[in-house]
Amino acid sequence: MKKIFLFFFLVVFFSANAQYNSLLWKISGNGLQQPSFLYGTMHTSDARVFAFSDSVMPFFSSAKAYAMELDPKEAFNLSLISKLMMGKNYSLQKMIPEHEYHVLDSVVKKQIGFSVSLFDNVAPVFTMTILEASAMELNDSEKKENKEVLDLYFYKQAKKKKKKIIGIETVDEQLSALNSMSYEEQADLLVKEIDEFEQNKTEGVDVVKFYLQQNLDSLAANDADAQMPEKFYKALITDRNERMANRIADFIKEQSTFIAVGALHLPMEKGVINLLRKKGFTVEAANK
Repeated sequence: MKKIFLFFFLVVFFSANAQYNSLLWKISGNGLQQPSFLYGTMHTSDARVFAFSDSVMPFFSSAKAYAMELDPKEAFNLSLISKLMMGKNYSLQKMIPEHEYHVLDSVVKKQIGFSVSLFDNVAPVFTMTILEASAMELNDSEKKENKEVLDLYFYKQAKKKKKKIIGIETVDEQLSALNSMSYEEQADLLVKEIDEFEQNKTEGVDVVKFYLQQNLDSLAANDADAQMPEKFYKALITDRNERMANRIADFIKEQSTFIAVGALHLPMEKGVINLLRKKGFTVEAANK
């Protein structure tokens, strides 16, 4: 009950002091010849996230380039598998309790059609991403799905329109962030996320609904409730925010760009929006 009270207190507090109340942001000033646009995404195929405001697709169409966290052509590389393998002395099934393992197995089978045993020697953060994708789809039995997740939808549209594609990060950089914790620490965090998944399933928490409200402050409050270890949060969020802001600041000087990154990278003092403002750009909500 204390955890639930804290969560709703944070949501109310951030809502009352909301600074980041949009998914779409216009970047201008600081010598830019044309504005660029920053859009917060969720890595989900939930049809609700495709109900864009009227301004999103016109701004997308007007941009010369499309930027996303990782270029899919680089991501779909068989060499990545070897970088995710833990080594012969590790086993996911032995690293997490039996109950949590069975829950994870059912989620993985539902999401991709295979048993989690297929990934027994893969770093726990990999199966964690599958669990998080499933968590986004809770508690809406009438929900419909698109064929692809949101950022890949934009990618395919950009390819059709022959836009320049920009991968903001490299695969090695993302893997380095994911592997900032030991396998044992990853397994402990995975167990906590499985327990959180079951709790949310019981309590009816629908993360996508916070996203649809376009209140990034509330999303941040919800994310804070997960109590991610500080060093992992730094590697996975804070350090990556700085890297993305630095690279965005460079390529938007070359051409107008529609930039799609995970919504949780945008708000807060160390988020991409504020980091771009500190560099001298004007960043303002664009779909109000």
